[in-house]
Amino acid sequence: MGQIRITGGLHRSRKIKVEDQPGLRPTADRVRETLFSWLGQNLSDKSVLDLYAGSGILAIEAASRGATEITCVENNRQTRVQLQKNIDLLGLSQIKVIQQNARDFIKASQVAYDILFLDPPFDSDEMNAINDIITPLVKAGGLVYREYATSQEIVPLSDDHWERIKYKKAGQVIFELWHKTA
Repeated sequence: MGQIRITGGLHRSRKIKVEDQPGLRPTADRVRETLFSWLGQNLSDKSVLDLYAGSGILAIEAASRGATEITCVENNRQTRVQLQKNIDLLGLSQIKVIQQNARDFIKASQVAYDILFLDPPFDSDEMNAINDIITPLVKAGGLVYREYATSQEIVPLSDDHWERIKYKKAGQVIFELWHKTA
């Protein structure tokens, strides 16, 4: 079992445990620091959905910076159990964890969020598979963070609803921020 460090906010420098699972690849420190520089350090009154939660580090970073309502969706039971342990250890009652397939969650969801984190396993085609069905999950003016491998052929979000406002490459990872325009 590994550990990763929270990079900012109330729980800055604390560590969480991460399961050694095939395909589980927590977002690197420097990428998270850039992401939260883009989002801002104060996420008070923001609602967040971490759709492929994995270690949950993006949701935990958001909670550490004041996000008030956070939902994590994780399909793997063992990973979900460890995520819940980390949340409980840190006392982050604003984070709710749901064990469910991401596509099933999207189809059933009646809630729109201010921020959506999309960081599915790099060895999957999940990002392209959900591109056309995530729009209702995000409030008007909301943001979507996407992270994927440079080796992946990822389709941009629709120009009808989305504008890419940030883009960066770090090693073998591309990460970007999209703004919902309509």
